[in-house]
Amino acid sequence: MKYFMLALFIVFSSMSVCEPAPTVLLLNSYHPQYPWTAKLTDGVVGALIHIVPDENIHVEYMDSRRFSAGKAYKEKLLQLLKYKYKFYEPDIIITSDDFAYNFMLENRQDIFPNIPIVFCGVNVFDASVLAGKKQITGILEGMEIEGNLKLIKQIQPDVDRVILLGDTTGFGLDMTSEARKLKSSWQDPSLQIEIWDTFSFEELHNNVSQLPHTTAILILAIHGDRLGQYFSYSNDLQALSDISSVPIYGMWGGMMLGNGLTGGLVNDPFEHGQQAGFMALAVLAGTSADDIEIQPKANFNPVFDYELLKRFKINFDLLPNNSVIMNKPVTVYETYKQEINGIIIFFIALILIINVLLFNIRKRIHIEKELDNLNKNLELKIKVRTQEINDRNHELEHAHKKMQQLANTDVLTGIGNRRAAQKEMDAYVKRARIDKAGVCVALLDIDFFKKINDHHGHQAGDDVLLDFAQVLKQALRPSDRVYRWGGEEFLILLPNTQLDFSNAVCNRILSHIRKFNFKQVGAVTASIGVASLNETDTVDTLVQRADEFLYKAKDAGRNQVVMN
Repeated sequence: MKYFMLALFIVFSSMSVCEPAPTVLLLNSYHPQYPWTAKLTDGVVGALIHIVPDENIHVEYMDSRRFSAGKAYKEKLLQLLKYKYKFYEPDIIITSDDFAYNFMLENRQDIFPNIPIVFCGVNVFDASVLAGKKQITGILEGMEIEGNLKLIKQIQPDVDRVILLGDTTGFGLDMTSEARKLKSSWQDPSLQIEIWDTFSFEELHNNVSQLPHTTAILILAIHGDRLGQYFSYSNDLQALSDISSVPIYGMWGGMMLGNGLTGGLVNDPFEHGQQAGFMALAVLAGTSADDIEIQPKANFNPVFDYELLKRFKINFDLLPNNSVIMNKPVTVYETYKQEINGIIIFFIALILIINVLLFNIRKRIHIEKELDNLNKNLELKIKVRTQEINDRNHELEHAHKKMQQLANTDVLTGIGNRRAAQKEMDAYVKRARIDKAGVCVALLDIDFFKKINDHHGHQAGDDVLLDFAQVLKQALRPSDRVYRWGGEEFLILLPNTQLDFSNAVCNRILSHIRKFNFKQVGAVTASIGVASLNETDTVDTLVQRADEFLYKAKDAGRNQVVMN
């Protein structure tokens, strides 16, 4: 995937700066507070954000889970989208979940004729519906009912009945329909399947509180009960789990895990949205949506809640080998891993030092015996000493050459030092004046670096500087240059770059820094001052102006870019 993203970055970086940035419309079936939708949206935006400007990512919520999905409601949504995007047409549309997908299949030619569509989160899919339709691809969420039934039987061998919970609303009805098909073809007589989809919440609570231990529950999809009361996975699932006498399993990890779900084969909405975002980037880069194969199913992986496994006395040894267990107590070693490893390394180093000392003592005894023999032959001694001097001279010559090589390299970070920066800046500035090309210089300073040294020690500070240099190198273009200017200050040289594009580069750098987890320290931010070469600039005045803007960035609250 990283090579796929790199290729897309190169394609978009090669675009003319005069070309308008692409616009993406993300059409969500549900509301923003719905955990699945929130995490899926984060995944889509996370995939797009380095290529598509934030203001060009339009996110709409159709709220079909809380409101009626009938014809009148759809007509109102259609009128709203027509009005909003009449003069602002997106370059591509991403739909999440079944309602938005079906809505666009019905209305695309009326609202956004021939605009490519990438869908995700679709659970009930009929390939024949796409016959004759162009520029549509995506990734199916699918469902994992059968896999979860087998998983339940594996980890709870005594279970002889599984109750599938659903409802009779749009998506819930689709899920229970699929479940009934599975039930009719189920071949395992040791496990009976039962479907509950018409109940009030009061009836449901009473029934699940009295189930025998040989029963388990698998939630399909619940939007509400038969009385029309809304079901919230954030609140109602936890209440249901608290009174249930048996474990509750499910498939939708992003909104159920941590809210009373014992576990199951679950999917990750963030990963799902991210994959859809990558597909959209491929289309924006020039690949036809018709040439991108529809992915048939999302990833469903075994994830469980430690406390609920313990509550229902489920044997951990029966869990799949690749299981992830949430809320598992941390061992003493995991808590003090760094300290324990540090002590082990200290004792290993101590043993090595003792061995070196013993080796040197034995070597000294041997040398003393050698000296006794050399006293018998002065000429031989002189030759040996002369040879030693020659060897030392060779070592000094080698060290001198090595020092010359390192003269322009920062010892700690391995990147260019201030001396290298001054030499290369002078050459780039001269070249820019000949080619009439732009050159920008950015001075970057780690925010509150003194606190890192004071609170975590200078070794932690050195580790931050080393990791920081690597983050900068990864965030920059191949043509950009980065140097350690001094202390916690770095200088970035942006050849053939105008001031407006340098702003995008520097903000991308800040984004990489914010996301990186620095050892022992965690999150770190930085401030950046940027100056663009003008006709009267020298290297010194260019750097001086960048330094002035750096201090303005710090005075303005840090963690930002300030430029002329």
